[in-house]
Amino acid sequence: MLPDRFRLVDLLLEPDLGLRLVTDADPNVGITGAHPIEIENPTRWLQPGSMMLTTGSRFPVLEHPQPAYRELIRELVGAGITALGYGVGVITEDIPRSLLDEAERHRFAVVAIPSELPFMEVVGRVGAAVQAQDSMLLRRTLQMQNHLLEAMTAEAPEADLVARLAGLLRSSVILYNEVGDVVASAGGAPVHLIRNQLRGREGRLLFRVGRWAVSAHSISPGDQYYWLALASKTNELSDPLTDPAVEVSLRLLNTIERTRQRATVENRARHTALVRALVSGDPAHADTVLEQLEMLRFGPDPDVRLLVLSAAPEYDNRRWVFRANSLLEAVEADVSGLARDLGLTLLLARSEGGLVGVVPAGAEAFESWSANLPQGLRCGSSEPFTDPTRGPEKLREARWAWRAAERRGRAAQRFEDVGLADWLLAARDPEAALTRATAVLAPLLDGHEDLMDFLVLHLARELDVGRTARELNLHPNTVRHRVKRVEELLGCSLRSPRDVADVHLALEVLAERRTA
Repeated sequence: MLPDRFRLVDLLLEPDLGLRLVTDADPNVGITGAHPIEIENPTRWLQPGSMMLTTGSRFPVLEHPQPAYRELIRELVGAGITALGYGVGVITEDIPRSLLDEAERHRFAVVAIPSELPFMEVVGRVGAAVQAQDSMLLRRTLQMQNHLLEAMTAEAPEADLVARLAGLLRSSVILYNEVGDVVASAGGAPVHLIRNQLRGREGRLLFRVGRWAVSAHSISPGDQYYWLALASKTNELSDPLTDPAVEVSLRLLNTIERTRQRATVENRARHTALVRALVSGDPAHADTVLEQLEMLRFGPDPDVRLLVLSAAPEYDNRRWVFRANSLLEAVEADVSGLARDLGLTLLLARSEGGLVGVVPAGAEAFESWSANLPQGLRCGSSEPFTDPTRGPEKLREARWAWRAAERRGRAAQRFEDVGLADWLLAARDPEAALTRATAVLAPLLDGHEDLMDFLVLHLARELDVGRTARELNLHPNTVRHRVKRVEELLGCSLRSPRDVADVHLALEVLAERRTA
């Protein structure tokens, strides 16, 4: 283990300096001092372990500066100089390529210094740190933690954390999820070969993949499971900086995932409560519902639609069982993800057998969302409305639109586009409509369930005797006999358009009651 001394990585971690290590060199080399020098044979004036600072001012006057760049690096390496700090944007816009190539060959550290940073600031910072060796470990740990903690404010915190850790340790870093997919990675390590070594294992692992030394750590924040793997073929992973950096990173990954899960659960609970309050139509909640919808980017006095969504167990060829705990959870994730991609605000609540949702009625993205719903999904939407007390009425519209989508084999159906029968039935009081429908079909409901099933199928086959016979594997005369028996029990004629309409509407009311 290296002694606790000031190292190049400590200088790189100073956030206000903005220094960058631009060569693949070990950042853990010690620094005993820093000195600006712009003359030939600079090592005569430098002590081993120190850092040379230059703007490269003596090289442009040479007719062919490339050999001089290479000779400088060889001289510094031979004299045991720790690193070269190059002020960019002063004499040359970038660090000369030939200088970097020679430094890479020797694994020598070259640091880019921004043009606005005075060299004396670097000299002073190094000098003060070297004089304060006793506090170096604490200082280094705090700098490292602050550097990694900044990932928490990034848009993609896992990816930012992995990139920061890789830069800090000059190693490749890969974050895998529980099925081995790469969540984030930085560096050129063989991600697939490393993943193969992690299958069926847990804890902390140390192994080699070709020339790569790998250290892997399993973590399981919440219900998730991850592997964090560090790999290097040039630097030792046993450096004192590695363990505390990895420990902080593992804690941050736990915090990121737990925070995300907590936020997801809390958001879902709030959205569920809001949708249910809207569906209830309780006047006491009307003002609160409108205020919360406005806060959720629905706008003042929002014009909204209610949605009813569901899918059969065969949805997604049952592949949903590998990515969700239930069919509803899979459907919710799919429709929410699609809405997020299209910029559509969608609130969802689970109900028996399906989902109830709320969307802004005027959102352009709603049409795209409806047109791109996954195959096997059914969605019915109400007409637009602004009065929260009309929630129960609009939920009924959405359910009738859903039934229309189911009958027509469509993914989505708006209530304003349903047929006249659905439109009329949706406007009736559910209990009154059920009483009337039960009265119409009472003779079949009382001990003739087989004839009820036959009637539903026969109407679905457009009263075509031949189609019904083929469907039930019966002789057409048997079908005609059953039709006559139904007519006798109901006291109507299935050749009369009015009687057929009455029977059809009664069956629709009963079916709607079963799916409500």
